[in-house]
Amino acid sequence: PGCRDDGSIATMDKLNALAPPGVQVVKGGCVSLCGSGPVVEICSDGGEMTISSVKRKRVKGDALLSLLNEFTVNSEAEGGLKQQTPAFTSYMRDRLIEGYEQSLEANDAYNRKNYEKAVELYQDAIENGRKPALILQEIRDARGNESGSEMQQYGYPAGLRWLVESFRNSCRSKLALGDVDGARRDAFAATVFSKNADASAHECLAEVCAKSGDALGELQALKAAISSLELLEEEYLKPLPGKDAVARAAAAIIRNDAAARKRELGFKAVKLENILRLS
Repeated sequence: PGCRDDGSIATMDKLNALAPPGVQVVKGGCVSLCGSGPVVEICSDGGEMTISSVKRKRVKGDALLSLLNEFTVNSEAEGGLKQQTPAFTSYMRDRLIEGYEQSLEANDAYNRKNYEKAVELYQDAIENGRKPALILQEIRDARGNESGSEMQQYGYPAGLRWLVESFRNSCRSKLALGDVDGARRDAFAATVFSKNADASAHECLAEVCAKSGDALGELQALKAAISSLELLEEEYLKPLPGKDAVARAAAAIIRNDAAARKRELGFKAVKLENILRLS
């Protein structure tokens, strides 16, 4: 996807979540089509060491869903879905799309601090989309379908990011409504589905422990979050040979953000350790 101002981040997230097996989603650079974004460049193996590519303009909304339908039809024509992935049916795909769309509605309610509505929508999104998302990711893993750059950024499959975010935001919504036990379940789920790699999921768990007066649990969760941020910071300290200035600048932002969050959580952890030592 191209220009951020045209909505390429939302398109990228949706492609990561919904693209069928056999389709690898990778961040692209500028394609000099300003004002026509999000731009998606579709590359395919033409055989005999040739790669063909087609650029699609303004890929969002119905145009994005239409493109996903094309990917699915092509995968089925090649036998990828019918022969290798019988568990991921069209019914499952529709449920995944519905769950993902509900998560976007839930995010909107969460950002407006309408926590009751957010909890309701997140519950529907998770109920509809969790199983299909996990089945799709299992298929992707078996086919080596994951983009390395996305794995580096999140530490877990980018296709599950929406699900992890749904659990995190549901956790914080329930905390705001006083449902500590429900928030704890969602926080644990966020850590599980992110393979313990998402620092924000551990921060959610720390917030739950703080709310319930569990200082030791809060400290452990903060340390887990700090460890995740350290791994992220180390990953983005590595040189990026062949990458353009935009990619290097983006890596620096991620690295600096991880370092700042790590310092902030470190101060909290030291304060908690002192409290526990005195108690």
